[in-house]
Amino acid sequence: MQKVKLGNADAFKLFFEFHYPRLMGLACRFVDDETAKDLVQDVFVEYWEQKQNLNIANVSSYLYKTIQNKCLNHIKHQIVVDGYATRVKIAQARIDSFERMTDENELFRQVSSQNLLEIIEASIEKLPSKCQQAFRLCYFHEMTCKEAADVMDISPRTVEGHVQKAIAYLQKDLRPLLGCLFFYIFRA
Repeated sequence: MQKVKLGNADAFKLFFEFHYPRLMGLACRFVDDETAKDLVQDVFVEYWEQKQNLNIANVSSYLYKTIQNKCLNHIKHQIVVDGYATRVKIAQARIDSFERMTDENELFRQVSSQNLLEIIEASIEKLPSKCQQAFRLCYFHEMTCKEAADVMDISPRTVEGHVQKAIAYLQKDLRPLLGCLFFYIFRA
């Protein structure tokens, strides 16, 4: 070890040949063979560069601990890299999905280019006239069924029936719009 510390290349070669297989065996428990070779080589290069500054009682323990730390740091780095790559893939998938949705979905284009109230109004227009009137009075004018019944000159029970019929129809007719809006609002 003294000769290695003084910079003797032949002594370092023997040192390397003795420790290399053991360090490779340890490194290969953590990482693949190619990465292990690189990390073990890094340990020896660092040892050679700092040989005069190191004051080590047990060189083998030092080398084993160093390669173990290098392997663990490599694994931590890979987790970060893989996590970033995964986030990039998810973001790209969202962008692709959004682009497909806007390209292929006529309803989405309508929502994007048309006022939402106009779409709802167009759906209400499809209702029978009494259902339309009862729904508008109760929901747009915020009347009770009794008040709407007085305006329409029908019973409150009939108004309730018209409103329920209108709601059921609008839920069915606007269902694709709700999914589209959910995606549009929460896409980020």
